[in-house]
Amino acid sequence: MTRPYPIGADIGTLADVLELRARENGEGLAFGAGDERLSYRSLRDDAERLGAGLLHRGVRQGDRVAILLPAGLDIVRIFFALQRIGAVPCIFNPAAPAEMSAQRIARIRPRLVIGEVEVFAGSTLLPPIAHDDQSIAFLQPTSGTSGEPQAAVILQRNVMASLRAARELIDPGANDVLVGWVPPWHDLGLLRFLIGPVYFGLPCHLIPPAIRTIPQWFATISSLRGTITGAPDFAYRLAAKLVDPKSVDLSSLRFATNGGEPVRGSTITAFETLFGLRHVVCPGYGLAEATLGVTCVRPGEALRFDGRGNVSTGLPFEGVEVRVDDAGEILVRSAAVFAGYFDAEDASAETLRDGWLHTGDFGSLDSDGHLYVLGRKRAMLKRGGATLAPRELEEAAQSVEGVRIAAAVGIISTSDSVTEDVVVVVEAEPSDTVIASRVSEAVERAIGFAPDRVIVQPPRTIPRTMNGKIRHAELRTQLMARR
Repeated sequence: MTRPYPIGADIGTLADVLELRARENGEGLAFGAGDERLSYRSLRDDAERLGAGLLHRGVRQGDRVAILLPAGLDIVRIFFALQRIGAVPCIFNPAAPAEMSAQRIARIRPRLVIGEVEVFAGSTLLPPIAHDDQSIAFLQPTSGTSGEPQAAVILQRNVMASLRAARELIDPGANDVLVGWVPPWHDLGLLRFLIGPVYFGLPCHLIPPAIRTIPQWFATISSLRGTITGAPDFAYRLAAKLVDPKSVDLSSLRFATNGGEPVRGSTITAFETLFGLRHVVCPGYGLAEATLGVTCVRPGEALRFDGRGNVSTGLPFEGVEVRVDDAGEILVRSAAVFAGYFDAEDASAETLRDGWLHTGDFGSLDSDGHLYVLGRKRAMLKRGGATLAPRELEEAAQSVEGVRIAAAVGIISTSDSVTEDVVVVVEAEPSDTVIASRVSEAVERAIGFAPDRVIVQPPRTIPRTMNGKIRHAELRTQLMARR
């Protein structure tokens, strides 16, 4: 059963969605952050005011605007102000190193970079600005796990298709309350916890995204009886260590998305056992180029595993087609698939072929159509003619006490240009002289053979993206340079 949302064919843009919410439920709570609350009418009025100021600063329809703000309500206001005037936002992580931010922002050639929300002068009575579902809604920076991030061009129609597909996750009688911890420069944070609440007409409480705020995230779910949340797998692993289960009551949760990086069944089992939940943490698969959602385990469904312990990310959303080609790459086709990369025709043509999005991810489908995502195609390991997902080794390595994070890569052997040495790199205290042998034994128990090498490094030395994903290609390059 699908909730009867009043989002008809005439509602083709996010600006139209906000106007509808302000008109029909103006005093309803849209967002909360700390002690601050924002109703739909207040959000619409703020978007009008800020939109007038942006026009005063020379921003026009179709102009790109870089947003470099901390997560919170100001990003919500600015994002919808840009929607109101038909400009194109691109949200960047403000905590990234200044030189890196400058390079990435320069690639989109923005009309304006917003580093703070100013009180703009100008009339709040904006003229109508005609833009339709073929216009650009926003640019979404990709994660950059295989290299420098691109900017995915997301059209208004892509956003609407993604949101329509996600309707089945909303329970008509649940009076859902969202609690968002994932930052809005991540596609999960943007689509599910900034845009989604306005589309679905549901309140969303935003928590500052940081490891130190994980206890606050779950305390907010407990106190406000949150029903929907989401995060990458690592956040649930950390929550099991940082949150006292006696301090929170998570029984109101009915759906917690787990996506954004390879999902581990052990993470979900440990988290749900600790907090007394069952079939609540739901693996999903999505990517910026698909405007987030591709597949998802539905609330209440039991986890599925393949013969090697990889957890399924569920069935495709309605209107989404998924297949795996002969090389093992996951291909996606839907109305939510992006329009291409900004200023990157060759990369766009390589990714969008014959009507299919070539994701660059390696996986498989079972006989019932459930998807198993193993990881980035370039990160797959080869051993004795078999293909292994780095996750299989990394999960075993991280079960060893003292290991903070692990990454597995294949390095071309110096004696054989075809054979790869399987190397597991772990972050741990270097003073632990036996941790390498423990990791080797744990991997052998889990997958049947020991890695060729285990390297122990100090904390925070394995290269990761700003979203916390391991950059396997960069790690491989570093290891090759050491030889």
